[in-house]
Formats: sequence, C-alpha cells, structure tokens
Amino acid sequence: MGVANAGVIFFDGHLLAMSEDDLPYAVHITRSGDLQTLGRYNFHGQFSSSMIAHPKVDFHTGELFGLSYDVIKKPYVKYFKMSRDGKKELEVNIDDVKEPTMIHDFAITENFVIIPDHQVIFSLKEMLKGSSPVLYDKDKVSRFGVLPRNAEDDSDIRWIDVPGCFCFHLWNAWEVEEMNEIVVIGSLMTPADRIFNDSGDGFRSILTEIRLNLDTLTSQKRPICPCLNLEAGQVNRKLLGRKTQYAYLAISQPWPKVSGIAKVNLQSPIPSSNSLKATNPRSHTAQHSSSIAQANIAGSFMFPSNCFGGEPMFVPRCQNPEAEEDDGYVLTFMYNESTGRSELLVLDARSPSLQMIASIKIPTRVPYGFHGTFIRESELKRQKK
Repeated sequence: MGVANAGVIFFDGHLLAMSEDDLPYAVHITRSGDLQTLGRYNFHGQFSSSMIAHPKVDFHTGELFGLSYDVIKKPYVKYFKMSRDGKKELEVNIDDVKEPTMIHDFAITENFVIIPDHQVIFSLKEMLKGSSPVLYDKDKVSRFGVLPRNAEDDSDIRWIDVPGCFCFHLWNAWEVEEMNEIVVIGSLMTPADRIFNDSGDGFRSILTEIRLNLDTLTSQKRPICPCLNLEAGQVNRKLLGRKTQYAYLAISQPWPKVSGIAKVNLQSPIPSSNSLKATNPRSHTAQHSSSIAQANIAGSFMFPSNCFGGEPMFVPRCQNPEAEEDDGYVLTFMYNESTGRSELLVLDARSPSLQMIASIKIPTRVPYGFHGTFIRESELKRQKK
C-alpha cells in the first residue's frame, strides 16, 4: 500500500523504511550489500495503524517513540512507545486534535514528547474534487502538545500556542529545568503549504529556536540562521532529546536542490532578523563569508559547480561516551549533473570548512532523496528476518 520512501530507521534488528501512509516496510541487507524487501512490518502483530516517517530512538534507553495519524476517523493522532526489544508499552489516543492534521515529525526530550498540531490539514472533500487534499488553514493557530513520555492517556498533555509556525521537521528538543521551558529546534517553513501546493510564492525554511514555557503556557520564536534555507539533516543521535550544540543541515538553495552542508552552532547568540541579508550560497565572496559567520554557522561545505547533494548524516568517530559532540564525520551523497555520476562524501565534522576526507565513487546514480540512516557493522550482525 505505502510508498515507504521518506524515512529509514534501524531498530531491534530491523531496517525499516517508512512513510506516513502505511506501516513500515522491513528491508534486509544481504551479504552482497543488496537490499531485499521483506514486506510490511507490524511489530509482530502489535500494530494495525500507520507510522509517521520519523520515529525517535532514545540512545540512552533504546526505546522507540512514534506517532500515527489518521485522515478519516478519530482519534486523528496516536502516540506510542516501544521497549528496546520491540514490545509495545504504550498507545495513547490524542483526543484533543479535532481535525486530520499533517504531522510529518515530532520531538522527544528526556521526560516528554512534543506533538505539533499545525495549520496544514487534510480535506477529503478537496481530494474528491480533484484538488490537493493538503490545505493551509489560515484560521487555525499552530500549537505544540507537551505530553509526559510515560503517560497512559492524554489527560496531562499541555497545549502551547505557537502562532505562525509550521515545521515540517524538528531536529531536536531539550528541557531547561531552571526556567521550566522546553527548547525545540526546527525548520520553520513559509508559506506553510508551499511544498504541497505550488502557490508560486517565495519559499523559506528558516532554522528556528522555539521556546515553550510550561508555567505560563506561552511560546517564543527566534530565527537561528535567517539568511539560509536549511532543511534535511540531524544532530548527534546520542544526544537526541538532550541539549545539543550542533546540528548538521542541508543548505536547500536553490530550493529544492541542496547546494551545501552547514554545521550550525545552536548555542551561539542568535542574531536579530534585520541584521542579516540573504546571500547567494554559491558565492564565495567576503560578504558571503561574513554573513555565514554571523548566522551561527560553525562550518560549511559547498558542492562544486553543477553538483548537488542530499541529507547530511553525522557519524561519531568512536563509541567513547566522553568524546566531544562533534568528534566524527558528516556523510552525504553528491550527484554531478554534468557527468551523471554519484559519490558518497566523507567530511570532517570538526573542521570549519567540513574538509573532505574521502570520496567514494558509486557505480550508479543515487537519486535525490529524502532521509537515510547509518548502520554500524555491529548492528548489521544483529539483523533479524
């Protein structure tokens, strides 16, 4: 049924390919490195509903957290938690979501799950008329629901309005205990429905810090990199749900192509929105370098002319728990539109220029895609069928 083309995750010995429209699909990596599709995976009969493309695995507990949404019947959203050995521990109906809503991603912290309820909704009536079923509801106010990770129902969920906010992806979130706040890092898209409906308007995807106050139930937004479209990427997965200093994101200019990779310092002072001017990301002028520095970019790598890339992926250099957060590599695919050849690039994550360490030639083209994952040899040895 599903296309299984949006997200990939390795959990409990299974490589799972996912999209919002179906269960995950299990894929087996053969000894030759080929991929064998095993079929729809329902966690040994524990699931009957779809799963969004971005479930989260807590590195420290091994637990998997996910959402499922329905565009036809209530409950429109469900939250679930799996133990590290693949047993479903929780399934919670989020009854306060009153209409079918596009939820592509969400976030976790050490103690909470953060559920977006944004202004992009589904309309079966529009689909039956031949129009796009995905609509922007200008009268709806975006909000985030903060639910304890171990909640058995949604009675303790706290909804916090975040006006003018649509984040297709949320890169990380963490708790600020002394202020009773949650910081959410996401790419805020405007217009909100631009990727679903070709409105012809200019498109922006601005990396943004969103602060949710659990006492006052109010929010604040601040752009982190106002001069760049940043989409597709990740943080060090060991720190998912915990405070991170760096995020590795694709520079999606000219949209939707990826012209480079940015390492963003999330803890630098955030510039005011009027202190920067948008620049051409392919320009290597002094003006561009200055703007990049002001925009909290700790490192950047631009692809050569007529070459474009995909999602950057951070891979730790070693398993030492005391290692620095950015001690590792950034992997990304690059496609040369002049020669028709693809490569896998290995970049030094600690270098200000994200210096290329190696380039691995690939005998066939890797199409521009969505999301991927990195699987260690030790994980492959635990593959199940």
